[in-house]
Amino acid sequence: MLYQILFQILNYSGLSATLLAVWFFSSHKYKIGFAVSILSCIFWIAIAYIDNVPSLLILNVILLFLDIRGYFKKDVQKDNSEI
Repeated sequence: MLYQILFQILNYSGLSATLLAVWFFSSHKYKIGFAVSILSCIFWIAIAYIDNVPSLLILNVILLFLDIRGYFKKDVQKDNSEI
């Protein structure tokens, strides 16, 4: 019973973090959006591992690397546009 409650909390946390990241991206707050998206990927990786869903795990590991790249790449693009 407690396991199911904790799993549902993790599930809804992943859902909420994903929606929040999309909201930040649509508000042109990319740095915060990438950070929240990284957090959501971590939630989804945990969910996929617990639920034994390899495709979801692989997808979110790839998305995690892309989000980390985007987080640091956004700084470089911002610095280059100021010059």
